[in-house]
Amino acid sequence: MADNSTIPDLSVYILTFNCGLSPIDIDAFASQLFAGVTTSTPPDILALSLQEIAPIPKAFIGGTFLVPYFSRFYHAVQKAAYKLSNSSASPIYTPIAARNLGLTGIMLFAKDAEAIQNIETGGVGVGIAEMGNKGAVGVRFTYQRGGSSTELTFIAAHLAAMESELKRRNEDWKNIVRGLVFKSTASDSKENATSLSAEARPLLSISPRDSSIYKPTSHLFVAGDLNYRTSTLSPAPNDHADTFPQPHNDRSSPNHFSVLFENDQLNQERRAGRTCHGLIEAPVTFPPTYKYDSREPFLTPDEDLSQWHWAKHRWPSWCDRILYLDIPSWLSATKPGVKITTHKYSALPLMPTSDHRPVTLEVSIPLVPIPSPSEDEEGDDPRISPPFEINVDWKSRRDRARILELVVGFSMYCTTTLEGAGIVVAMVVGAAGAYFAIRSMLDI
Repeated sequence: MADNSTIPDLSVYILTFNCGLSPIDIDAFASQLFAGVTTSTPPDILALSLQEIAPIPKAFIGGTFLVPYFSRFYHAVQKAAYKLSNSSASPIYTPIAARNLGLTGIMLFAKDAEAIQNIETGGVGVGIAEMGNKGAVGVRFTYQRGGSSTELTFIAAHLAAMESELKRRNEDWKNIVRGLVFKSTASDSKENATSLSAEARPLLSISPRDSSIYKPTSHLFVAGDLNYRTSTLSPAPNDHADTFPQPHNDRSSPNHFSVLFENDQLNQERRAGRTCHGLIEAPVTFPPTYKYDSREPFLTPDEDLSQWHWAKHRWPSWCDRILYLDIPSWLSATKPGVKITTHKYSALPLMPTSDHRPVTLEVSIPLVPIPSPSEDEEGDDPRISPPFEINVDWKSRRDRARILELVVGFSMYCTTTLEGAGIVVAMVVGAAGAYFAIRSMLDI
């Protein structure tokens, strides 16, 4: 049996949060960010999956319009890392990437930026006309330390809402697998992006298999507001009073949240092979993460709460999830005992700017490369047999959707925001002034 005692681990911390179209409160977010970490050492890699990161006009336009939103997360991360490590040294984390696809964003941070190599990104919209009101964005890179390395893929996703839209969520997942294609960051200049990473490398010629989210040699983490609910019907008028869980319900109560979790759509659909193919999840031991009536008390752990303030018109559900691919069989065959270790999977307290609670996952990953499977390798691992093939016209579809996003974004910006209306007024006044100036010159 192979000796795995000398294989180093890579510590990874993932957070998913639906921001509610609002900029975060930096101090509030920083105070809770690392509540899901079991040590006093900041993890090697920090990944933030962000949904509804900004209002639709700014998110659709992207670029500099999103810098203030991403910057608030950057400052919150640094403040939280200082607090966790009790350090006042130079910034603990280096931002590796900050990107968005419409309203969905992803941020990656590393303690050792020199360890990050070969960054690739991808994104796809699955909303109206394939725009990014719903969709996914991903970052892939190789982490190398000493003589050891491993490849990591992080996907931030946001699927269709509402209890009744179960089939639509499954279809959204299918379209993400088919349309999210990874490519070098240097080839992404036309995409919605706010890059904080190092210099991009040249575009590589890669196979469809290697550009899929299910790359055979990469770990995969999917985090987001997947929107799977605990019912296909909306609540009846009295359900909130009769059956919604509360902190005082113990596990013997029919109203304990674990009873509600038995109807979790994501588990049902995943086990039936209709979504999130091959992905696994750590045990869910926290209460539903959605939908809360956003009111005090905020930033308060469940054990200190006497009541969860649920919105009456939505079933409490575990919309916000983090899933991942386990160690592939062909790696286990050569290095028995190598595994991904889950340290903590939890929900953070309610924030003052959202009706979702953030969800975090702390894991250790063996710092060893995943080899390519042999040609005769068999099994149901989606890295060998992806559930769906990549769309051959993925790029033209994304380019077309991007044009629509810009049209919709600028139209909404000019008609629904004060700053946009100010620009329109200035343009009209300027045009009128130019018209009369030219006319007066022609009358001379």
